Amino acid sequence: MRDMSAAPALPDDLAALLGTAGSPDRPPLDRPLRVLGLFAHPDDEVFCVGGTIARAAAAGAETAVVSLTRGEAGQIRDSATATRRTLGVTRVAELEAATAALGVGHVECYDLGDGNLARMPYDDVVALVREVLDRLRPDVVVTFGDDGGFGHPDHMTSSHAVLSARAGMADPPRVLHARFPAQDRLLLDLLVDWLTSGEQRFAGTAGFGNALRLFADGSSVLGFAADHLQVQWFPAGSYVIEQGEPANELFCVLSGSVDIVVEDAHGTLTTKDTAGPGSFVGQDGLASGRPRNAHVVARDDVTCFVLAPRGRDLSAGRGTTAAAPADGLPDGPVAEPPGPVAPAPASDTTADVSVDVGAALDAKIAALVAHRSQYALDADLLPRQVLGPLLGTEHFTVVGQS
Repeated sequence: MRDMSAAPALPDDLAALLGTAGSPDRPPLDRPLRVLGLFAHPDDEVFCVGGTIARAAAAGAETAVVSLTRGEAGQIRDSATATRRTLGVTRVAELEAATAALGVGHVECYDLGDGNLARMPYDDVVALVREVLDRLRPDVVVTFGDDGGFGHPDHMTSSHAVLSARAGMADPPRVLHARFPAQDRLLLDLLVDWLTSGEQRFAGTAGFGNALRLFADGSSVLGFAADHLQVQWFPAGSYVIEQGEPANELFCVLSGSVDIVVEDAHGTLTTKDTAGPGSFVGQDGLASGRPRNAHVVARDDVTCFVLAPRGRDLSAGRGTTAAAPADGLPDGPVAEPPGPVAPAPASDTTADVSVDVGAALDAKIAALVAHRSQYALDADLLPRQVLGPLLGTEHFTVVGQS
């Protein structure tokens, strides 16, 4: 009989996901479970498995993260963090800080060239991945699914390479593909609930507005939220919002300032407030479901980040007699992701599993914040009541039940 004293017990949901509950083909381990996240870039680990790997590490699993590139072709969201020449070094350091926040015990970052994986000889990528698997001997490997999350060729190549490398192993690890099922929730709704739950009007900064825009864009790309997002510019003196029009958009001021003006039944205008960069306007009408209760007028040239359930209806009426828009079809065609960059090996039987990572939400947010060059976020950007529904569940496809 095996001595189980060296094998820490994982919570039931993690044990089922990671395959430690025991089966005729794979008896319980007599050592800590080994979990490896293998990805194309620094920061992939956060959204794919950040909360799950943090929970596993906290429960005693041996954890590791490997990135095949340094991410040097990524965008630079905060110019204070890096230049184009230093971005690769910066992102390696960010990966180390992020994995430390998650409690990961081992991290490696290779330099195969960001954006280059799909153009490399596929067998070379597979050989490197096989070397990693042979050396680290994980029981579970987490990577992207065949679609690369959103069609990124590097993500797809790393996913296929894991399956190819695993196929030739005598005792192959279980593979988990991170899934990003599109959600119908709206970040707009979460923000409105937060903004209208306090007695004082929220006042942010220009940096807050930019960080919110980046976070919302990432949430949309990965399917965490279904908002229609755009940036709009308003010249001085123009209406951002007209009193009496249907309330169907939330505005965050990115630059410039606006006056909030109430018009009475006789047409007399009274300025009630002013809002500047990082401030929201429009939340009251969205919360109440009633028409706008004030004009919002650009004091100077204003840029706003706008969230809406759908694209702007250019035929919608304005004023007190305007009807609220009816639900309709999406406002444009959805772009198809590129096809596979390499033949995906045949998979074993699969099962979809979702894991609640709310207990590790703070660690996951700290890891996201560590990737400053990519997200320009602060840990207190948004309250947990907004971030929890977006980041608190991770989804996987279990590839192979052994």
